[in-house]
Amino acid sequence: PNKPITILQPHEPGGLTDLPVRAMADDLAKEFKVPMVLEYKSGAGSMLGISYVQKAKPDGYTLLAAGDSAMIIGPLLSPNPPFDPFKDFKSIGIYGNTVVSFGVHKDSPIKSLKEFVAEAKKNPGKLSVAVTSLGNDNHFAFELFRKNSGINVKMIPYKGPGEGVAAFLGRHVDMLVLSYVSFSPYVKSGEARLLAVGNPVPGSGIPSFADEGFPPEFPRVSAFYVVSSTPKPIYDKLVTTFKRAVTDPEVMKKFEKVGLIPGYRSPDEFAQFMKPKWDAYKSLITELGLKKKK
Repeated sequence: PNKPITILQPHEPGGLTDLPVRAMADDLAKEFKVPMVLEYKSGAGSMLGISYVQKAKPDGYTLLAAGDSAMIIGPLLSPNPPFDPFKDFKSIGIYGNTVVSFGVHKDSPIKSLKEFVAEAKKNPGKLSVAVTSLGNDNHFAFELFRKNSGINVKMIPYKGPGEGVAAFLGRHVDMLVLSYVSFSPYVKSGEARLLAVGNPVPGSGIPSFADEGFPPEFPRVSAFYVVSSTPKPIYDKLVTTFKRAVTDPEVMKKFEKVGLIPGYRSPDEFAQFMKPKWDAYKSLITELGLKKKK
């Protein structure tokens, strides 16, 4: 490359997806030997920013940084999706992942996920669970868990994390569904206790769904993408340089500091789990009647 590379994110600055990108921008600039320019275009459930990159020149100078869910959920909910994540984009690699966590009040008599399921089966419809929004990864992770475990609970959707957390801390609900990194401060302050995380969090000591005998949640990963018409020599160069940058131990430490579980995965590995997640979410959205009408 001989000019700055733009990294576009399809949301507002400062969120959980933005922090790791900011953390590695200088390291990417060092590897690519050109400056990195961070841009943000939010709106339409991330689809505005993603569509903007879709229309960019396929010259490798515009990269999209987004969670896989931004590529999956928006198009599945929309009656007229402006892009096809499988045809219009190629990933240059995954740099980390996040997980869902299920938590209860510190003094809750429920001590494990197995106990939560047993209690829900013993008293159908009695336990209440807060999700902080409908149609996001946490909500879908809980719906799939509810289906897999066969429990009947009162699920209460709130309008964002602020409301959901307030309801939980105010003891209006028995359990809260939140990303692991967002839940951590309430665990540290002694207000909450985590029953389980959707996938293993190394070094946390918290059991995963699989540890408790339930299917894991679908991986939720953060990746970089380019438009699929990017010429192969440019694409290959992006893939190898990106891998070098994000597997640097110092960069991985930066990810951990901002709450991301570091872990490089290749474009091929990314493609392998994107389709099953798409299929599962697609049938769930149909089942729950969440698809927006034309």
